[in-house]
Amino acid sequence: MVLGSVLVSAGPLGATIGFVVGAGIMIPIGLCYAELTGALPHAGGEIVYAYTLFGVRWAYVAGVCLALIYVINCVFFAISVGWLLNALLPGIEGSALYTVLGATVHGGDIVVGVAGTLILLVAHWRGAKDAARLQDLATYLLLAATCIFVAIGIGQGHAANLQPPIAPSDWAGGYGGILAVLAVTPYFFGGFNTIPQAVAELEDERDRRRIASMLAGCILTSLVFYCLVLLAVSMVLSRDQLLKFELPVAEAFRAAFHSALITDIVLVGGLLGLIAVWNALFFAATRVLYALGRARLLPPILGDLGAGGRAPTTAIGVVTALSIGGLFLGKGALLPVVNVTSTLFALMYVIVSLGVLRQRRLTTGPVAGYRVPGGLLLVWAAVLFSFYLLVLSLVQQWMDAGRRLPAEWALLVGFGALSWLLWLGLRSSRDSLSTGQRRRIILEEGPA
Repeated sequence: MVLGSVLVSAGPLGATIGFVVGAGIMIPIGLCYAELTGALPHAGGEIVYAYTLFGVRWAYVAGVCLALIYVINCVFFAISVGWLLNALLPGIEGSALYTVLGATVHGGDIVVGVAGTLILLVAHWRGAKDAARLQDLATYLLLAATCIFVAIGIGQGHAANLQPPIAPSDWAGGYGGILAVLAVTPYFFGGFNTIPQAVAELEDERDRRRIASMLAGCILTSLVFYCLVLLAVSMVLSRDQLLKFELPVAEAFRAAFHSALITDIVLVGGLLGLIAVWNALFFAATRVLYALGRARLLPPILGDLGAGGRAPTTAIGVVTALSIGGLFLGKGALLPVVNVTSTLFALMYVIVSLGVLRQRRLTTGPVAGYRVPGGLLLVWAAVLFSFYLLVLSLVQQWMDAGRRLPAEWALLVGFGALSWLLWLGLRSSRDSLSTGQRRRIILEEGPA
């Protein structure tokens, strides 16, 4: 959905360099996740690490940041599904309503997004098993559609379309486009950090020892995936065409296949892939709110299960309402979502990499679990890389806004202020739960 912007800002080679450097930065960060996973094998990821190593305040910071990541990306995919559906069925977007964030909002896109959100609401209200049924088929179709497109796109494309390999920029010595791509790589590689959340379910100790290689393999596989898609689209469409088309990937399909039917089949696969990710994000958003509600870090009502005891109905209702509300921002919200998510993921990486340093200071005696190789060198590299990505993402947002106050900063400041007010307002609710009870809830060690 945002590939056109990436290619236009950096060029095919520049975008590839940005992703390669991003993957290189992500590897030591992923290894830090692996070390904490072995030391703290509990579901919950960053919330567990922050709580155990830095205390309840940082657990709250990690929790609300993850909640924001998942919720705003539910909005991202709700908008994206309507956009891609219009590529399949031109005209379904309906009449123009208004313009916001530089993009026109159409009535049909809102209707599609609301309908999709309500379908997810029903599926998740019925329980996790029904929601999970959407996942496998859609994911396999996405992979199949991508493989077909990459093969045909590279085969039918032209090397002349790869010019200029690196798009010129007016900052960073002309290479600002590469830094712009690097700034959003936390968004594109985000996902590897969900793997540790399942470690508590691994019964074989050998599987737990393979977490590091699994995380690194996930990052490298993602890198190959993105580079191939970048190459295929760039060979099929020239830079002028990338600038011209609103949704370049769909136009690349049409140019590569020369067949409306095959193009539509591939786009359907992509659409189902979007739905699969949207479904997973919706699930993650509701479960984070549910966990924070149970731990009294957010209003306790979020931690309630419905009458059937199968799903956190209040959390599901909140995510549904926020998703529908976000639809009214339209396609102009997509890049800000990518940018804000990159910033918040970088903050999670800072917490995790610093957490490894703290965990090592707190641990005495021999360690049986995985440790990041190279002593502290790679760990400190992960710390520095994480801070660099955090600062770079904020600087990039400022540059994109023409050196004015970017919308992303306003959202982050507003969200931070709201989170601080919630923290103050929920003090009595937090204090009603003992430290031992909260620990058992967050670490899922048994009934509170």
